[in-house]
Amino acid sequence: MTKKVGTIISLLILCSTVALAKQIETTGDPIALSHPGEYYMGPKWSPDGEQIAAGGPSYTGLYLLDFPTGNARQISGDYSAGYGFAWSHDGTRIASKISHFDNMRRSHTLVSFNISQGSMESLSAPRNRMSGTPVWTDDDAHVYLTFAEKFESFSTVNSNQALSIPQVNYIKDGRFQNRMTQPSNAQSSEIAQFSDQDHIYSYAISPDGAHVVYSTAGQNLWLAKVNGDDRMSLGRGSAPAWAPDGQWITFMLTFDDGHSVTASDIYAIHIDGSSRTNLTESPDLFEMNPQWSPDGAWIVYDTDQRGQLFIQQVEQR
Repeated sequence: MTKKVGTIISLLILCSTVALAKQIETTGDPIALSHPGEYYMGPKWSPDGEQIAAGGPSYTGLYLLDFPTGNARQISGDYSAGYGFAWSHDGTRIASKISHFDNMRRSHTLVSFNISQGSMESLSAPRNRMSGTPVWTDDDAHVYLTFAEKFESFSTVNSNQALSIPQVNYIKDGRFQNRMTQPSNAQSSEIAQFSDQDHIYSYAISPDGAHVVYSTAGQNLWLAKVNGDDRMSLGRGSAPAWAPDGQWITFMLTFDDGHSVTASDIYAIHIDGSSRTNLTESPDLFEMNPQWSPDGAWIVYDTDQRGQLFIQQVEQR
């Protein structure tokens, strides 16, 4: 092969690689989903993509906003109802941990809100201490707590029903855990998957359940298989969320002065670590807590200083 031919082939390979590079970009300007003066936090899309649930100021109350009109209704006025809540996979219920006060004494109850009926069911008795936030099992038959001091599960069907799923993933003492249940004897084993240096502050499991993306101290973002293998740093970031096709991860990159947020933007990155892209890049807004719509076409996020929710259309190429 001549030097000239080799150069041409190298250029063709380079051009092909560039053409195949993963890209994501915004389409149009962000659209305000909620009205000025309304304050919402931590939005999460319903599984059917028709509604967005969010907490109120200081996570008090829980609200549903229609997509794309933004028409809102309150489904709970309880303290902490809007913090760490979780949609069931069938989209009919939302699990939440609410707080009560009696003569300055605080207690907590794990509850399930039925969206269509407008009713609330208690999944636990009130208790003075209840750490963690709820997660639904794949069959929606149980809710268990992540970021908890110990593993606990609560039946949503029958209080005497045993936890029958083969595996759940959660955080305990800042560590990522797998809990396996053997159907033959109903005995469970708990395995910590990551090293002692990883204290996890936020995480998300991939749509196929094979990978986890998580943030650690210093807002470092990591991607790994759920068994801890093939760990890869994605740079700074926190509050990660997966695109429905499992090819992109969105997250927030936030800066503060030790007291309050001074800047925040929403980013996206491909799972191979490439194409890290700022999707907001607006110094006058502090965009936080992104969540992808079920069809992968939109991202919803809140704004720290305004409390407004915005939706941004995105396109993957």
